[in-house]
Amino acid sequence: FGLGQYTALNIAESCGISREMKVKYVKQQYIQKVAQHIEKNHLVGDQLKRSIRENILSLIAMKANRGIRHEHGLSLYGRTHSNNRTAKKLRHIQMYDTSRQ
Repeated sequence: FGLGQYTALNIAESCGISREMKVKYVKQQYIQKVAQHIEKNHLVGDQLKRSIRENILSLIAMKANRGIRHEHGLSLYGRTHSNNRTAKKLRHIQMYDTSRQ
């Protein structure tokens, strides 16, 4: 969760792996180098999810427009006629607890 194709290719090139090389031919030392690079420079997995959640909670705490719309489960951007219906259907699935201390 968090790394796309573009970022993955940039990481591989910065670690000395060519774009054309297949994964089964990559040596273990390069795999360790990639893992260290990702650990140092990128948020992935639970760290990324936690960061996104904290950002949303800070928007809610600031009473920003995006925060209010997150809190109410509404769409944030764009056309709201059809998007809003989908957001209403999914509202009960994802709610943000604003009672953090």
